[in-house]
Amino acid sequence: MDGELRATRVPERETKLVTDLTSRGGLVARAGQVLRRMLGRRPEADVVSPLELPIAMPARRPPWAMISFIACVVLPGVATVLYLAFIASDQYIAETRAVVRAVEQEALPSSSTSTGTSSSGSGSSSGPGSSTAYATTTPNAYIVTNYIRSRAMVDALGKTLDLRAIFRRPEADFWARLESDASVEDLVDHWKRVVTTYVDGPSGIVTIKIRAFRRDDALELTQAVVKLSEQLVNEISERARRDSMRFAEQEVRRGDARVRAALLELRRYRDEAGLIDPVKAADETSKLLMQLMAEKIRLESDLFVASRTLNRNAPSIQTLTSRVEIVELQIAKLKGQLTGESADARNVAASLARFEELEVQRQFSERLYTMAQDGLERARITAERQSVYFAVFVPPALPEESQFPRRVAYSFLVPLALMVLWSIVALIWASVLDHRT
Repeated sequence: MDGELRATRVPERETKLVTDLTSRGGLVARAGQVLRRMLGRRPEADVVSPLELPIAMPARRPPWAMISFIACVVLPGVATVLYLAFIASDQYIAETRAVVRAVEQEALPSSSTSTGTSSSGSGSSSGPGSSTAYATTTPNAYIVTNYIRSRAMVDALGKTLDLRAIFRRPEADFWARLESDASVEDLVDHWKRVVTTYVDGPSGIVTIKIRAFRRDDALELTQAVVKLSEQLVNEISERARRDSMRFAEQEVRRGDARVRAALLELRRYRDEAGLIDPVKAADETSKLLMQLMAEKIRLESDLFVASRTLNRNAPSIQTLTSRVEIVELQIAKLKGQLTGESADARNVAASLARFEELEVQRQFSERLYTMAQDGLERARITAERQSVYFAVFVPPALPEESQFPRRVAYSFLVPLALMVLWSIVALIWASVLDHRT
């Protein structure tokens, strides 16, 4: 009973398997065609037997897959492990950390007291004993790191160090050393491979790491890079100070020329108008006019009183009348000078507007000249001190152990990376073959 039951169950399982495979339509046939193309055989039929497919797949594995796996993964991986284990030379890393700091703002004594404000324009003056504030400058830090990895740094190092000899030490292996006939561009590329720079954005800390085949070479290169970086920062600061001084001096010269031009124009006007100060002349004329008007009123009063008691032809009446007429003529002449109605005299009103315009220009030029002198003094005080610093807080030290190459880590990472790349290419190639059938 049990044997018969088992005999009946086996065909049922095979029948069910055949039914499941054939129910998928052309999927099995498609897979058979792909396999035949991968094996280099032409498809004999559109549909393959579902019972043959699971048996044929392990036996008919495409040869190119194994060959490509060995050529692209196994051999390079073994070569990498052997190179790292027996050939790769030790390289020592010297590290330093620094920060580019700048004087944020320092209160300077102002020589200008007419405006009542400080030289910084904040409305509060500070004495010369004010404390100095510092701030990190991330843009300058990026300038330093870019300079370190540039050809300018290689050229500057080449003036004091023999970089080609350092990168071609006898203990260096064939893969890591610099070529004997390397050009300047090759030297720069090799320098970029052995130097590592990093800038921490929030803090502005600059980290510099340099690899070399000897401990002393790594330390000497790092110290030279720190020195040249500090020189670069000093040059940037010096250039900014020179530009500030040059601009301040130009402003002073421009202000002085403007004051001289205003004074020259004012002198020409005085020579043409014949008046030293038309404002004072107008004041004097107004005062004299008021006196003459008061005199006229007094004479008219005396004439009125005398005409009530004396004859119109009396000598005293004639004298008072003549004096009133003379005063009236003088009053008319002075009014003509003030209002510009006088044709025979240089009137004050016609020259007062031009004089006031020239006087305003002179005062404005003098004010600008004073401000330019204050700016020149501040620029001079600023130029006498360094405003940007390359502060090294982790100086380079002599390394004791080699930290490169990382033999164990690279022995695992390189084969793994090759395996991943080979898998991606194999999947893409299989997909291409599948679409071509």
